[in-house]
Amino acid sequence: MIYPNKIIRFNQSILGKMLFVMDKLDSKIINIEELYTETSEHFEEISEFFYSLDVLYVLDVIDYDLEKGLLIYVKGD
Repeated sequence: MIYPNKIIRFNQSILGKMLFVMDKLDSKIINIEELYTETSEHFEEISEFFYSLDVLYVLDVIDYDLEKGLLIYVKGD
């Protein structure tokens, strides 16, 4: 479910679904609840949403402001 293979298509994988998260985050600062509300139609379960956030965080695409509870899109150089 995290990555595509013979059985799981790209658009069904976390890699495919995290593109919807990136579209909503592009040049924005947003809280997690609002982001989930805007993208929930693309995820079968909330765990898929959090897996996509985990992958984006590990790849340094997003950052999380713990004090304010906000996700921040990190622009690359």
